[in-house]
Amino acid sequence: MDMDIFNRIISRKFKNIAGDRYEQIAKRYREFLLLPEELVLPEVRSILFPIDRFSLDIPDELLETLSAYSGAFVKLVYVSEERTLRLIEQTLGEEEAEKLRMEKIRFARQTVKDFAPKLERLGLSVLKEPIIGSKSDDVIDMMSAQDFDLLVISRSFGAEPTKTSPTSPVVLKILQHIEKPVIIY
Repeated sequence: MDMDIFNRIISRKFKNIAGDRYEQIAKRYREFLLLPEELVLPEVRSILFPIDRFSLDIPDELLETLSAYSGAFVKLVYVSEERTLRLIEQTLGEEEAEKLRMEKIRFARQTVKDFAPKLERLGLSVLKEPIIGSKSDDVIDMMSAQDFDLLVISRSFGAEPTKTSPTSPVVLKILQHIEKPVIIY
């Protein structure tokens, strides 16, 4: 939408309400209005979509939003925390840690396999990958090394939200280290 058209619409809407005050307000707050180039949506061809056991509830509104990127490539990654396995290994031994590793990989493979059709129905091309690593560091590394256009992440990724923070500390750390657009659901 052209900025001039946008200004005329606003002027017409507030014509009989604010009178001359609208013009003064528009001049004072001009820096807050979007420029024409800012009204253009960036092209999204690749999406990183990390999930874990805390982030499996996907709202319908998110799926509707993602349908706007039909034809894009999505890397759907289920990330299991490696630190947990090291703690198990230190306390219960290597054999128990290996059993847990195998169970985590089995669960991750099944979860991405069950989850991927929701994205594929939107016309997205999905690569499924279960990994064991660091939820924050691996997502940050993938965003920078593989140059994704968009990150889609649950506010619960890595941990349950608390009463004091609606977003998990893992997500906050990720957001501090990436410069690409992010959708948080």
